[in-house]
Amino acid sequence: MPQTYVARQYLDSLVSLQADGSVVPWLATSWTISDDGTQYDFTLKEGVEFHDGTPLDAQAVVDNFTQILDPATQSSTDLLYLTGYFESATALSEHVVRIDLSRPYSPLLAALSQAFFGIESPTAMARGLEENCESPVGTGPFEVVAWNHGRDVQLVRNDDYDSAPADAKHQGPAYLDGITWRFLKDNTTRYGALGSGEADVIFNVPPESQQLAEADPAISLQEFVHSGSPFSLDLNTTSPVFDDIRVRKAFVHASNARAAVESAYAGVFPYEGDAVSSGTPHYDETYHEPFPYDPDEANRLLDDAGWTGRDADGHRTKDGVTLTVRLPYNADGAETPPADLTILQNIQAMEKEVGIEVDLEALDSASMNAVWGDPDAYDLIGNYWNSPTPHVMYIKYSKATLDVGNGQNSAFASDDELDRVLIAGTATTDPTEQAALYSEAQRILTSKAWSLPLYPIQTRLGISNRVKDVWIEPSEGEPVLSDAYFVDGGDR
Repeated sequence: MPQTYVARQYLDSLVSLQADGSVVPWLATSWTISDDGTQYDFTLKEGVEFHDGTPLDAQAVVDNFTQILDPATQSSTDLLYLTGYFESATALSEHVVRIDLSRPYSPLLAALSQAFFGIESPTAMARGLEENCESPVGTGPFEVVAWNHGRDVQLVRNDDYDSAPADAKHQGPAYLDGITWRFLKDNTTRYGALGSGEADVIFNVPPESQQLAEADPAISLQEFVHSGSPFSLDLNTTSPVFDDIRVRKAFVHASNARAAVESAYAGVFPYEGDAVSSGTPHYDETYHEPFPYDPDEANRLLDDAGWTGRDADGHRTKDGVTLTVRLPYNADGAETPPADLTILQNIQAMEKEVGIEVDLEALDSASMNAVWGDPDAYDLIGNYWNSPTPHVMYIKYSKATLDVGNGQNSAFASDDELDRVLIAGTATTDPTEQAALYSEAQRILTSKAWSLPLYPIQTRLGISNRVKDVWIEPSEGEPVLSDAYFVDGGDR
């Protein structure tokens, strides 16, 4: 989520999430929750101003929720967190804002900690969507002064900053004068910029450079494994092939996904065999890898599903139709890294062993964007969803969110019992009850074979040893640069 990585530098949120799952004050200095869990009153820090001089007050927060819920804004991520729960936001006084929910929603605070819910200037938002996207205005430690699309973002220090979260390493303005956030898609170029001293911090240290970076005394590495839904191949349940659970199970059994991931990423990325990443709160390891690599079982299931014929190339057939599945991917190497393409090609070869033809379709970015949300455009597709809460299962697979957002439910799947259990999970704050309910939700989800899980998304930073106190916050794996500073004596 690179957009949130940049946004974290100029936006503040109402609250901040810590690694242990607790939430601490940020723009909201305190909050109260009604006994029935449907009403949250946030008291805002006084004296805070947006970069354009607009004061932060309760009405500004209300305006942000109005903006989020406006269909024209296209805030699909925010909508997916709020759909089915949010009723209204009201300014009770100058510095107290109330959020009313239609039913209890225990993940709310964790969701609000993400940069997706960073508070923007209502004055700036009134300029219109396009201008606000090109020059966003927040209350954060840095201010955007130029956004050169596809090239860089220029940020300067907010000298008046005094609203750091309670878990920041220091309070007050940032130590850095500014940030030049460059977009370097090529792995070699990006890593070379760090090695030469041209860059001080880089994202996504290339897997092929991992050992070099680990051995370089001038570089330190920070890694954060995201919770939520791992990068997976989601199987389109409306497809004439994958509407049959036997074929879905066969596809997953036929793929030695662990070997594919470990080989392509040289052990840098861990394999994740569950539809929910293992770092997700209340994760139950019982349901890890429900359909392990087993080509014999895959063949049995395909026979049982009636795919018993073979064409001249060895692909299975039924009623004269070849068992072919379409897997589109983005041909841009920044969107589909070489290791990911290797994984897809390896899976293609594994599936051929049991008679399934996988048609890899390389698309440009515009064509790929058009694919999302179109059930007729693919049979399976790569997807993931980072989230600090187990509510990710509702976001991806609830009937309530099926038509919300931008193709997050790329399996076009839902289940009434799964919905019921997940709604019950959000209605309680008791950890024991939550653990039991989310375990049951995980059981239901993994039994459906709606995806072939591959690996959890990571934030991986390479940092020059001239720079100290860069850290990664846990809500969305966003880098925090407001505490960073330079030291003398670095190796470069």
